[in-house]
Amino acid sequence: MAIAAVALVACNSEKADEKKEEPKAEKVFMYNDYNDVQIPAAEKYGIVPLEHRNVNFDSIKQLAKVEADDSILIIEPLTHSVPYLTHNAKALLMEIASNFQDSLAARGARPYCLHVTSMLRTLNDVRSLVKHNNNASETSAHSYGTTFDIAHNNFYPIPKFDKGPGKSLSNNELKHLLGHVLYRLRMQKKCWVLIEENQRCYHITCNS
Repeated sequence: MAIAAVALVACNSEKADEKKEEPKAEKVFMYNDYNDVQIPAAEKYGIVPLEHRNVNFDSIKQLAKVEADDSILIIEPLTHSVPYLTHNAKALLMEIASNFQDSLAARGARPYCLHVTSMLRTLNDVRSLVKHNNNASETSAHSYGTTFDIAHNNFYPIPKFDKGPGKSLSNNELKHLLGHVLYRLRMQKKCWVLIEENQRCYHITCNS
């Protein structure tokens, strides 16, 4: 998997230094926050990994159920995870979705939903996934409830705005726009991010 580092270009003038810079839309934002940073954050802020799904997730006070919101968020069928995150991770996910909508509106674009493809995995889920996916790791930040995946190849136009104002954006433009949102949150140390090209998603761990 090719990983490209992206940095803002420093300006020489004092005036330019004082001006808040916005990443250019054509830039490709790539992240390489692997398990060496994601796992420590998950261990610090997450739950003790669960062995199996035969538990009442709603009774675990550290966890909050994540439900789809057809105005900002779609949860794809979860085969190896369940729709639960720690409270802070859920809040981060909703912040990402909200910021993404704000960024779309600022560019005069129509609204698009984000697709969440994975959330909390039990240890049994992880073992099962490793058997069928060569890219899966036996040590997964998903086991702590702090981590979720958002597709970067699938953005769904919100149906109720089909005939509304706003321009359509290509998948590549939407991927870059989501990258901008994650860049700002990562710079605030709110999360760690790994872009997975094979799985076509942003792998995100809450850092609080």
